[in-house]
Amino acid sequence: MTGSARELIDAVQAELAPHDDDNRLVPSVAAGEAARGIFAAIAAEEYRIVRSDRRGFLHLASRARERNAQEFFAALAAGEGLALGKLPALAEEPPGFEPRAGCQAYPAFVAWLALNGEPADVIVAIIANFAAFGRYCAAIAAAMRERYGFDDEACAFFDFFGTPSPELEELAVRAVQAALDAGELSEKDARTHARLFQAYELDFWNTLADDDHRD
Repeated sequence: MTGSARELIDAVQAELAPHDDDNRLVPSVAAGEAARGIFAAIAAEEYRIVRSDRRGFLHLASRARERNAQEFFAALAAGEGLALGKLPALAEEPPGFEPRAGCQAYPAFVAWLALNGEPADVIVAIIANFAAFGRYCAAIAAAMRERYGFDDEACAFFDFFGTPSPELEELAVRAVQAALDAGELSEKDARTHARLFQAYELDFWNTLADDDHRD
């Protein structure tokens, strides 16, 4: 199979777009209606997620044969390491924390893909969901400052993920194009992975939205 990687990624993003607004937490935060404790709750879950995803991306980098795919996953893993360092300014890792299943389904899926997914198919799924995730994080960072009075240091985790990365996207496009040209990409699997990525991420946000975090 040959074709344009950019067209494929854009098509998958368009398929996901109707559900991007199914996130119930971010609008609540943006309006200043969520309880302040929601940010510590997000951080508590993210300590586990970021560590797990970093290992998953490193494993995908080790499995990938194509250079751009290797660099893409290595860059993701490095980013998770940087993000982990920004969490303590928001909230310390809580001792004895009990994670929510709905929040931890996402990293469990990443770990499954690290073992079972074809790297190029996984790249399509990840990059197709990036834009929505970036918008969520940017909206949260803005609301934390404007609605809740957090300082820049506390917002750094969301600023990091809310900032577009053209270099990372370019790596993704090159990796996907190489797989298309070699006939090594399954559009069906890529679309399935992308749909599940979106569903599990929405589970993360909506699980927290359904919980009551009050000061």
